Amino acid sequence: MDAYPEYVDGIWVILRGATTLITLSCFVVAGGIVYWLLRYVAAGSGRPGFDQIGERVRGFLVYVVGQRRVISEPAGVLHLFIFWGFVILQLETLEYLVRGIFYNFHTSMLIGDTLYNLLLFLQDMAGALVLTALGLAAVRRYVVRPKHIKNSIDALVIIVGISLLMITKFFTNGAEIQLAGEALAHDPAYTPIAAWLGAQMANIGVAQPWMYHINFSAHLLIVGALSCYIPFGKHLHLIGAMPNVFFRKLGLLGALKPIDMEDENIESYGAAKVEDLSWKQLLDTYACTECGRCEHYCPAFNTGKALNPMMVIHKLKDHMREKGEAVLRKKSVGEDHEWPVLAGGIISKEELMACTTCGACVANCPVFIEHVDTIIDMRRYIALMEADFSPEVSRTFKNMENNSNPWGISSSYRGDWADGLDIPMLSELAEPPEYLFWVGCAGSFDDRQKKVSQAFAKILKNAGVSFAILGSEEGCTGDPARRIGNEYLYWMLATQNIETLNSYKVRKIITTCPHCFHTIGKEYPQLGGEYEVVHHTELLNSLINENRIRLKPAVNTKITYHDSCYIGRWNNSYDAPRAILNSIPNIQAQEMELNKAQSFCCGAGGGRMWMEEHEGKRVNIERTDQALATNPDAIAVACPFCLTMFDDGLKNRGAEGIPLKDLAEIVAENLADEAPEVPHVAAAE
Repeated sequence: MDAYPEYVDGIWVILRGATTLITLSCFVVAGGIVYWLLRYVAAGSGRPGFDQIGERVRGFLVYVVGQRRVISEPAGVLHLFIFWGFVILQLETLEYLVRGIFYNFHTSMLIGDTLYNLLLFLQDMAGALVLTALGLAAVRRYVVRPKHIKNSIDALVIIVGISLLMITKFFTNGAEIQLAGEALAHDPAYTPIAAWLGAQMANIGVAQPWMYHINFSAHLLIVGALSCYIPFGKHLHLIGAMPNVFFRKLGLLGALKPIDMEDENIESYGAAKVEDLSWKQLLDTYACTECGRCEHYCPAFNTGKALNPMMVIHKLKDHMREKGEAVLRKKSVGEDHEWPVLAGGIISKEELMACTTCGACVANCPVFIEHVDTIIDMRRYIALMEADFSPEVSRTFKNMENNSNPWGISSSYRGDWADGLDIPMLSELAEPPEYLFWVGCAGSFDDRQKKVSQAFAKILKNAGVSFAILGSEEGCTGDPARRIGNEYLYWMLATQNIETLNSYKVRKIITTCPHCFHTIGKEYPQLGGEYEVVHHTELLNSLINENRIRLKPAVNTKITYHDSCYIGRWNNSYDAPRAILNSIPNIQAQEMELNKAQSFCCGAGGGRMWMEEHEGKRVNIERTDQALATNPDAIAVACPFCLTMFDDGLKNRGAEGIPLKDLAEIVAENLADEAPEVPHVAAAE
C-alpha cells in the first residue's frame, strides 16, 4: 500500500482503526445474539424442509427481491426504496470497514474502474432515495398516523439511525472528494450528490480532515450499534423475514395440518406450550415487520374484539425469548419449571375464539406469517385437552355428534328440499353420475339456503348436467368442529363421509358451500378422500361460457357482490362470481371498498356461525354497513354462511327491502328457458 495522504495520517489512523475494531466487535456480539435466537426457534417441532426448492427460490425472488406483497399497497413503495437502498449501501459499508485499516483499498481493485464508478453512482442515488423514503415514512407515521400504525421508540430509533447513516455517508464522501483532489480514486462525476455537498462544505470552510474522519467513524459506529440493536426491536424482521419467506408454507392454501387421531402415543393435542408449535411458527414471530396490515384487515380487531393478530405473534415471540433465555441460555430454571400455559394463558381464550379464520391476516402479510394455523393449534388444546367451550359451542358439537349437522335435525330430512324436483339419490343409480351435488348442512336444513339448493338444481337440470345427491347418507363435513379446534369430532365426521363417498366411487363433487368445497377438496385428501371438487360459481361460469345455459336480460339492477373468505382468499376464486354477474344483461356489478383479497369477513367462519358475539360491533353488521354504503339495488353472495349473516345484518339495519341472493338464484331467475316453479319445502320439524 502507498503511504497514507496527509489528511489521513497521525491520530486519524488510530481513530479509524479503533472505530473499525469496535464495529467488528459489535458484529460478533450481534452474531451471538442471533445464534441464541435461532436456538429458541429450533426448540419448536419439526425441521426445515427443502422440498419444492424451485418454487421456494422463485418465491424468494418475487417476495424478497421484488417485494411483491410489500408494494401491493402504496406505502409499501417507500419500504421498497429503503430495502433496496439499504442492500446497495451494504457494499459501501463493507468497503468502509476494509478502508478503516487499509485506507488505500478501493473495490475498483477487485472489479475494475468502470464497474466501480457504476457502483458508486448507484450508492449515491440509493442514499438519496433512502433519505427521501425515510422522510416520507416519518411524515406518514408521525403526521398522517394511519390507525393501524403503532408509533414506538423502536421505530424512531431505526428511522433516525438509518437517516444518520445516510447523512454521515454523504458528509464522509463529500469531504473526501475535496480533500483528496486529483488523488481521488474515482471520478467525482459518478457521485454527484456527494460532490455537490463537498463543494458546499468547501465554500464554508468545513471540508477539513476532522469532518471526514468524524463522519467516517460515526458511520461505522452507527452500523455497529444498529447491528446489536436490531435483534431486540421490530427490525428483527431483517433477520427473520427472508428465511420465513423462503420456508413459507407451500401446497394447499388454507389446509390445516392433520393430527393422527389413531396414534395412541400422542399424550397432548394442540399447543399447550411454545415448544408445541413448529419451528416455522416460531420463526414467524421473528419475521413480523409490524406493518399492521394483519390487524388493518382483521374483522375481529376492527369490530372491537380482543383479537389482534399482530399482538398474538408478538406475545408468542416475547414468551419464547423469555423461556428460551431462562431454559436454554442461562439455564436459570429447569425444564420442569411451571410456565404459564400458551392457549388460554399467554394468549387468552377470548383472543383465540374471536378469530373467524377468514385468512385476511395471512393473505395480506408481506412476510407470509401463518396466523390462522397458530391460532387453530392453540384452539385445539382448549378443545381437546380442556374441553372449555361456551354453551352454544357445546350444543353445536352435540348436534354434530348425534345428527351430523350443527342444527341437530335428523338426517332423515336431508333430502326433503328436493321433493318434487326429480333429483336422483346416488343409492338409486347403477352407475355414478358425472357429479355428486354435495348439498351441505345449510343447503339441506336452513329454510333460506334450501331455496339456493333448489335454484342450483334447476340450473343443473336446465343445462343437462348429470348429477345426484346423497340425501340422508350425507353428513356434515366437520369444518366448524375443525376450525373451533375439535379435531377428533372432525375426524369422526370426515372419515364417515369419505367411507360413504369411496363406496360409491365418487370422483367429482359440486357444492354451493365454500366451507364444504374447501374441506372436501383440500383437507379430505389428508384422510384418503381424493376428489375433484368444484364450487358452484366456477361451474355456473363454465356453463355460461359453454352456452349450456342461456340468460335473458334482467331488470336494470346494481348488484354489490361480497367475496366469501373460503372461496376467495383461501381458494383465490375472484373472477368467476363477477363473470357470472357481468354475463347477465342489464346487471351492473359493483364493488365494496374492501373486496377480493382485502374483503371483509361476514363473521361466520372459524365456527363463529355457532358462537355469540359479546364484544364490540357484530362483524356481520359491519360488513352489511359496507355493502349498504354502495347504495345497491341488491346484494349477491356465494356462501350459505354469508347469506345468513347478511340476512341478519339487513334486518338489523332495517333494510329488508334490499334483495339478498345467492348467485345461483340470480342465474336461475334469468334463465332464458323457463322451468316449472320450484315447490316450497316446509321446514323440518
